[in-house]
Amino acid sequence: MSNNIMKHLVIPSPSEHNWNDNDENDYYLKDPERLFDELPQPFRMIDKLIGRIIENSCEIIEKREAQREVERSKKKIPLCESSEEIQVPGNVNCLAGSVDGSYIFAGLSEGVAVLNMENHTVKTVWQTEDVEIVAVQVKSVGSQLHLLAAVDDMGLAHLLFYYGDIFSSIKIFNASENISERNTCSKFELSDGGDYAGVTLEGKGEIWLEVYRLMKDNWIQEIDQFLKLVELNEQTEQTNPPNPQDIKLTPPVLVLKVRPRQITDCLWKNAFDALLKLDDGNIIGTGQNHVISTQQWNAEQKVFEEMYETYLSKDTTEESEEKQSQPTFHFLNLGRLLPVGLEQKTQAGLPNDLCVWWSGSHVLFHYILKIPGLKEKIDLEPKANIVWPNASPITCSAGEMCASLLVIGLADGTVTVWDLYMGIPISVLPVSADSAIRTLHILEPSSCAASASLDGYPKSQIVATCKSGAVYLITATAHCKGTITTLRGRNEEPGSIISAVALVPQLSSQFLLILKNGTMALMDSIHGDTLCHYTLPFPHAVASPWKPVFAFDKDGSFFFIKG
Repeated sequence: MSNNIMKHLVIPSPSEHNWNDNDENDYYLKDPERLFDELPQPFRMIDKLIGRIIENSCEIIEKREAQREVERSKKKIPLCESSEEIQVPGNVNCLAGSVDGSYIFAGLSEGVAVLNMENHTVKTVWQTEDVEIVAVQVKSVGSQLHLLAAVDDMGLAHLLFYYGDIFSSIKIFNASENISERNTCSKFELSDGGDYAGVTLEGKGEIWLEVYRLMKDNWIQEIDQFLKLVELNEQTEQTNPPNPQDIKLTPPVLVLKVRPRQITDCLWKNAFDALLKLDDGNIIGTGQNHVISTQQWNAEQKVFEEMYETYLSKDTTEESEEKQSQPTFHFLNLGRLLPVGLEQKTQAGLPNDLCVWWSGSHVLFHYILKIPGLKEKIDLEPKANIVWPNASPITCSAGEMCASLLVIGLADGTVTVWDLYMGIPISVLPVSADSAIRTLHILEPSSCAASASLDGYPKSQIVATCKSGAVYLITATAHCKGTITTLRGRNEEPGSIISAVALVPQLSSQFLLILKNGTMALMDSIHGDTLCHYTLPFPHAVASPWKPVFAFDKDGSFFFIKG
């Protein structure tokens, strides 16, 4: 019987021409708000009242925000003029302040000058002909010894020390008599406390990172012995006093060498052979152990070029020299992330982790800084102890050894905050959807409002800037959803691009913004207000505003900038 019914049943095709426009029952199909039944009275009246209250509240909020913007535009931002001008013997290429706040070190066209913070005068100069210092970093060891990591315009890495009135060189890491075989230093940094030094070297088409252990305790004793010898010679009134340049200090010891791990063609015959090279299987994510052959790489490249031939420019098909990947590294304490057994090979109070990532890479590597025994042979090029793959290329990072924090910024606008002591990620926050993270700065815990949350975990606040010119304040707490506050909207005008960002010491709720048009603004990280503008006396202007040379003193009371 069902077959007979189906023969005579005519099913109309779906169309809107036969709909009755006046039919109220069918109107809910066109209006999404009519999908639900109307509330009965008195709930319908309550719903209308609540809706009106919300609309009125939004209108009041919009009016108040507009009034605040008008008040901000009317408010005159004060100008802070320079108080004095300091003359130095030579052209200033870089500035760095000591941790104890006693000195400001200036890299000059022929050496390094020491500025006394008591009277802002040049105390002494380490001067060498044909050595122009273009980058300098200072770390204090004890109350008198200051270690300087300086790089000159020829790419030589100079390790200097300043002790009392003695200014001398300890070592040139990449010195070579044959200039053609000399390696070039692109980055030279010291760990807090001066325990380790990291030197990035380039040569013969390769780039690598070398880490040295600095014998600072021995240096203090050796310098004290030299000073006693000088005092003895003064008492005996000898005609040939000892020269500070002749001090023989214990040389630094190479403890680690890191090279970029490129993904190349497979060396294995099958997947089983590749798995055998994973050791115990704890270190994964580097992309090294794969079974993709050269023919597969070439085939995928050919398919890609054929599919997107119209979008690829002709220059991309030509062979060109690729820019080498540069490393960014931090000396940190891993805390509970230390692998089992390695905590006994690290020394208490010293950094025990070297965190490295290479530009354009998704992967962040952790290398344990072990203290070798007397008869123990150390592997200078070990495998990474911990590997952290990320979903997008890493663009910037910031580490804080005291708080055991590591913040990672990605190209997709995501920021990840890690608590290295607890071994957990505090927050993963999408800061910007259309711009990569450019810089990250960790605020001091004292500047964080209510520095601990309800569950006892401390709050972490980070100032993040994007390539679009936007500035954000990130507040992250473990087990809680982080918050993102916009301190400065995006501005892609050529003159409004941010060229430098720096936190003010001891006043870390305030930070300095320097734009490419030479504008210097002191901003508040809590509300995003501009507190003042720094200006130079006419006819001076900021030298190299796209890469300004500036520094703060220890307390943030003085701001030095090259004009």
